Amino acid sequence: MSEKYLISERDGQALKASYFATENGAGVRFFINNEFILEEVYEGKSLHFAESAAQNWLAGIKTLNG
Repeated sequence: MSEKYLISERDGQALKASYFATENGAGVRFFINNEFILEEVYEGKSLHFAESAAQNWLAGIKTLNG
């Protein structure tokens, strides 16, 4: 599994999202200040879908539930 990373900063916090393909879809791992927060797996979705979710979180559009 090859991961790709997106990095940003918001409100003085370092944000990182790594998105990846799975056997049945794609997923994203979310980090704040290098601390793992949450992993979401999107069954049946494309890597592009996961990348969009990561970008939306970094932009403050997507919120994390969990």
